[in-house]
Amino acid sequence: MTRFGKLWVFVLILFVAVGSFAAGMGFYAFLLSPALAESPATAALSLPVGSGSGREISPEEVPAEFVTFWEAWSFLNDKFYGEIPADSERVYGAIRGMVASFGDQNTAFIDPTRAAVMSENISGSFEGIGATIRLDEVGRLIVVDPIPERPAFKAGLRPDDIILEVDGQSIENLSLFEAVLLIRGPAGSEVVLTVFREGQLKPFEIAIVREEIEIEVVESEMLSDDIGYVRLAQFSNGAADKIFEEATDLIDQGASSLVFDLRSNPGGLLSEAVAVSSLFLDEGTVVIERLKDQEDKRFEVDGRHLDVNIPLVVLVNAGSASASEIVAGAIQDHERGTVLGEQTFGKGSVQLPHNLSDGSELRVTIAEWLTPAGRQIHGEGIAPDIVVEMTIEDYEQELDPQLDKAIELLSDS
Repeated sequence: MTRFGKLWVFVLILFVAVGSFAAGMGFYAFLLSPALAESPATAALSLPVGSGSGREISPEEVPAEFVTFWEAWSFLNDKFYGEIPADSERVYGAIRGMVASFGDQNTAFIDPTRAAVMSENISGSFEGIGATIRLDEVGRLIVVDPIPERPAFKAGLRPDDIILEVDGQSIENLSLFEAVLLIRGPAGSEVVLTVFREGQLKPFEIAIVREEIEIEVVESEMLSDDIGYVRLAQFSNGAADKIFEEATDLIDQGASSLVFDLRSNPGGLLSEAVAVSSLFLDEGTVVIERLKDQEDKRFEVDGRHLDVNIPLVVLVNAGSASASEIVAGAIQDHERGTVLGEQTFGKGSVQLPHNLSDGSELRVTIAEWLTPAGRQIHGEGIAPDIVVEMTIEDYEQELDPQLDKAIELLSDS
C-alpha cells in the first residue's frame, strides 16, 4: 500500500469536541416565541428557558428591542405583497441574524432538520466527500484540505478553491455548519459544487460522488530498521491507549525514533489530546483553557508515558486542527520534538452545544485554548519548526516530501 493509501481521512465535517471540556458547563438560551396578539406593545410573551418551560412576563418586562422586533414582524405580516414564509422560518432567520452579529463562525444556529443530521454524524455515520473547509473573514467557503484518494480530490477539488454554490444553492449567509451539511449526503449520491479558483476566468462546476469515509483511527509501521511511524486520524475515545500500544510495539521491534503523523487530523476530545501529549512529555502543562470571566485552567501532563527521550518528529498540515494543534503546540513549547510540515488550521476555540425546545441547536463559543507558553491557537494555528510544503504534483505522483524530510532528520539524529 502506498503512503497515501494509508492516509485514511475523514468526512467533510467540523469536529466539535463535547466531551471532557463540556462537563459541568451550563447554558440557557432564550427564544422569543411569536405570540399571536393584536398589538406587539401589549402582548404577553412566554420565554422558554432551558427545558422549554416558561413563565408569562408583563409588557413592562419586554426589552425595547423585542418590541421593535414585533413591530417589524406585524408590519411585514400586514403589508408584504407575496407569499409569507412560515413563522418558524422567520424565527430561524432572526436567530441566524442575531448569531451572525457575534462575528464568530463557530458560534452557530442549526435548524431541527440539520441538527438531527449533525447528531447522526457525531454518532459515527460518516458519508461525504472527504475534505476540510473553513469560512474566511468575509464569509467565503474555502477548501482547506481535499484528502488524497477521497472523492473531493479525485473529482478535482483543490486547496484554496472557493465554493460558491452547492447543487445550485448559494451558500451566502449560511453558517459553516449549514454549508457542511449541504455538501454531505448519502454514499453514492452526487453533489455539484460551483467553484471559483484563482487563475480561472469564471466559476466552474465540479461533480462529486459521495462515499462512506472509512476511519482507521490509528495505524503504524516500521519505516526502517530503527524509525517507527504512527498516524492518528482523530482524537476519539481511547486514542491515547491505541497510540501507546502501537508505539510500544514499534519500540519493541527496534524503533529508536518516531514519526507521529497528525496531518489532516481535525481534532476530537480534549481529554484525549491531553492524554496523547502526556505520552511524550514527562511533566508540565499541556494546554491552557481560557473561559469568559474566569481564571485560566491548566491541563497538566497526566497518565503513562512512552520513552520521553526518544527522538520525535510531528507532521502537521492545514487540515491539522483543534486537538491536533494542542498536541503540536505542547510538543513545540516543551522542545520535546520537531514539528514539521505546513501551518495548521487554527481552530483553538471551544463550543458548547445546546439543544433548543423544538429540536434546533445552538453551538456557542465559550472558551479558547492556548499553548503551554500562552500562544494563541485560534485564528493563528501552529507554525512548524521546519516548513515543507506538499504540492498538487506531489499528491498526484504519491510523493511525500514531508515524511521524507522527517526520515532524513531522524536518520541524522
